[in-house]
Amino acid sequence: MSQPRGFWRGRWLIPIASSLVLYGCFYLLQSVLFNVAIVPVRVPADLALFTALSLLLFALARRVWPFLILQALLAAMLYPGSAAKIAIMGRPLMPEDIYSLEAFIRLMGPLGWVLAGIPLFLMALLFIGNLPLGRRLALSAVIVLPVGSGIAGGGIAGGSLAAPTLLAWMDDIWGDKPWDQRENYVWRGGTIHMAQELLRVAAIAQPTPARDDVAAVLVRHAPAPRPGGLPVATPRNVHLVLEESFWDPAPLTATGLAQSPLDPRFLKLWDAAGRSTALSPAFGGQTANAEFEVLCGFPLAQGAVRFEQPLNDDLPCLPRLLAGYGYRSIASHPNTPGFWNRAASYDRLGFETFWSSGDFVADDMTSIFLADASLHRQVGEKIAASADPRPVFDYTVTYYGHWLYDLDARRPQAFATKTAVEELHRYVSVMHWKSRDMMDAIEHWQRTDPDALIVVFGDHLPLLGQNLAGYAESGFLGNGGDSEDAAMQMRSAETPLLVIDGRNGPVKLGRVPMYRLPHLVLDLLGIPDAGIHALATPPDDLILRPLPGKVVGMDAAGRDFLCQGGTPIPPCDRVAAWQADIDLLARDIFSGDGHAPILLDRPQRHPPGVPISALRQ
Repeated sequence: MSQPRGFWRGRWLIPIASSLVLYGCFYLLQSVLFNVAIVPVRVPADLALFTALSLLLFALARRVWPFLILQALLAAMLYPGSAAKIAIMGRPLMPEDIYSLEAFIRLMGPLGWVLAGIPLFLMALLFIGNLPLGRRLALSAVIVLPVGSGIAGGGIAGGSLAAPTLLAWMDDIWGDKPWDQRENYVWRGGTIHMAQELLRVAAIAQPTPARDDVAAVLVRHAPAPRPGGLPVATPRNVHLVLEESFWDPAPLTATGLAQSPLDPRFLKLWDAAGRSTALSPAFGGQTANAEFEVLCGFPLAQGAVRFEQPLNDDLPCLPRLLAGYGYRSIASHPNTPGFWNRAASYDRLGFETFWSSGDFVADDMTSIFLADASLHRQVGEKIAASADPRPVFDYTVTYYGHWLYDLDARRPQAFATKTAVEELHRYVSVMHWKSRDMMDAIEHWQRTDPDALIVVFGDHLPLLGQNLAGYAESGFLGNGGDSEDAAMQMRSAETPLLVIDGRNGPVKLGRVPMYRLPHLVLDLLGIPDAGIHALATPPDDLILRPLPGKVVGMDAAGRDFLCQGGTPIPPCDRVAAWQADIDLLARDIFSGDGHAPILLDRPQRHPPGVPISALRQ
């Protein structure tokens, strides 16, 4: 049956009209539900790009109704989806979130499938199933779409020569604050923001570092040999504990607490340690990035989870290095082994044993989380049951204390608070129970293993309400952590750190970036750090915490500073040069050809003025 004259011309009004309706509805929805509104003056350009994308998809559409569903799902992802992520995490949806999709679905369970898994599957099904491959126009669009995707996302699939030029043009028009992705989103709009960041993935894709380039950087950063402290013949056990979301909420004055909810035994030890803190690469999540730094000694300044990205085999990280000194390395975490790709990643980092959810008895559960008391007890029993005489590197990642901060009859609400933020109200009591279980474990180690090195730290600050309301009501992080205030940026990265050097007791350390903890462990064990962990030593006694798009630091005089936006003034000029070197070495070691570990094994590596030729084979 033939279509009436004018049908095809009128048909093209459908994607234009639906774009206007969807954009308007979702703009209103994200503004009301999540308080995230695109700057009005930027709406026309963003709406135009969303409409252009819709027209391109419509050109591929064989039927109208599948296109409309696909368009609605795409708009929901770009607008209320990004706004929801901003409200929870402070950042919109980004291209690198694809690496975290599986972990998000596992974490959220059925809700994860409803919010992400099923919509993405439907989008792919609707797109592929609605392709009219027999039409010339559709075939042309099929060719154009991959080309456009190659320009926008070519960093994932090989890159595009046009990407840097187009990205520079977009950055010039719409701006770019890599340290403040929320600001980028509201000043660009959802479609422009995603297109611009996909282009960035393509534009900044870098080749595998060449051997000569790695050798040149090693001349500046390779460690000098030094004698060890303790003889290797008398090693001692190491208990390294990452405490999920562990932090002291006492500074949040809106809670109305008269004192810290943390166990007084912990506070006493922490005071003896000068209230030392670890500086985390993450905020509110992405625990595996903190793990990567603590185990491999290199800083991360990215939104993607490093364990979810390609990693070389047989990496010379802390577990493998300690194994070379006769240690048995054990990782324990009562979650599924595939979460954050831990099983594969732990193996590449050198762990001999990984005990995960199936290895523990669920005898003390709060919601889906095994209590820390049970976790520490069961790990201790497993280690004690072994006849292996080797010293132990006992690395434990706790699970209790994870958002949503569940309580139950065994661990009930322990404190009355005045906060209006429900997550913070629960979190206060969760930290009480968590710190109590932690101290029971520490005291057990001090009784039964008094010479052991004990390191306990929080992986990141907790999520506390929509748009970080739990912090905002006390003025702790200003507008959610995206600020040019260096002290505020430092606060957003600091978690409690307690290091007990056997019979010597707590160690006063001040602020320690997490990527410096492997070097610290080796130093306290008396093992010379001549490997990769020493390469990321900051220059000039600076304490540096790289974060996405910025570096927050403290100078030798104890003054906080912030480097962002390419400021060339001291010390940011030295910081930028250091970060460029460390990024190159990290690409070589963890996903490149691995020249650095080989060159570090050569005896010529130590003198800082050695010529590059001496480092070559």
